[in-house]
Amino acid sequence: MDLKGIIRENALPYLPAKSLFRCAGVCRGWRFQISIAFFAHNQSNSFRSISGFFFQSLTGMPAFMSLDPRVYGVPDPSLTFLPEPVDVRTSCNGLLCCQGRTAYRPYYICNPANKQWKELPKPDGDHGPDPAVVLVFEPSIMNFTANYKLVCPFPSELGEYKFEVYSSDRGSWRTSGEIRFDDNEKLLPKTGVHVNGIVYWLSTRGVTSFDLNSELCRLSPNLENLGMISGKLCAACIRNQKLIVFMLTNPQSHTRRRAAVKTWTRILPEIKLDSTLPVESTTCPCNYSGRYCDGHNQLHIVFVGDIVVLRKRNSYYCIDMNKKASNCLGEYIIHPYERFVGYVNGLVNLY
Repeated sequence: MDLKGIIRENALPYLPAKSLFRCAGVCRGWRFQISIAFFAHNQSNSFRSISGFFFQSLTGMPAFMSLDPRVYGVPDPSLTFLPEPVDVRTSCNGLLCCQGRTAYRPYYICNPANKQWKELPKPDGDHGPDPAVVLVFEPSIMNFTANYKLVCPFPSELGEYKFEVYSSDRGSWRTSGEIRFDDNEKLLPKTGVHVNGIVYWLSTRGVTSFDLNSELCRLSPNLENLGMISGKLCAACIRNQKLIVFMLTNPQSHTRRRAAVKTWTRILPEIKLDSTLPVESTTCPCNYSGRYCDGHNQLHIVFVGDIVVLRKRNSYYCIDMNKKASNCLGEYIIHPYERFVGYVNGLVNLY
């Protein structure tokens, strides 16, 4: 095999979608290779890096913040290929879940890279105007169908939380028998993280987890910003201009049938923030997801995968936890309380 063939077979599947669309112009052979369904399936299993973040702009339309505009991107960041204006809710491994603004506010699963989308049937429960829905999608090399789940906790008429799960295998919703009773608890939207079969949300009382296998939920002590590193649940915070990350070392402690044990371990070393990241003086609600208050000092934290994004006024800075490197993503005029949704620039096929 010549060098062109080696690159085609062994390098292209590890590139993001935007780079692949450029590579399709190299020659007819590469264009054909990139266009076939098997290649898209292989790429969705090979490329898993966070490429950027979707958010709602001040105009109300979806927008995309790329970690590197030369490499990562989507052809239509406003998602106008969907049949109606939408709000971005959650994302997982190349798939994006949005919610329409008309009728019963239907959910749409789409891939912004190839503009494929599907409308989900109407849920049985009332998920409310800003649901804490979480998309669960784990590509498998042995499964050519994009099988995914959507998990949404919602308050019932009696005030307790129920959990409704949509499965693409069944094509329908099902309400779990698990019920969480706590009148003072509210699960915060866009804070959900899926790690090894368990979904975690930040709440006004701590961290609420829901095991997709046992369908048991549990409340854990209060943490700040949830994410995942090396397949484990992590929490990030800032203390004295240092970024500190804790890792959950015993996930099974999040089942209610086990006694509470110390399960969080600090990841060393701490990352000292650069002097170019000063904090601004303002006031914010300390129990709001994605924000950390130290007196009057405030930083906005987005923790997705191995990436941590800090906000200072209208400037956004990215820290790569693996490379211990940081760079400025630029200035964006975004609502102060807007929450980001991490996105992987993949070629997942929905059809």
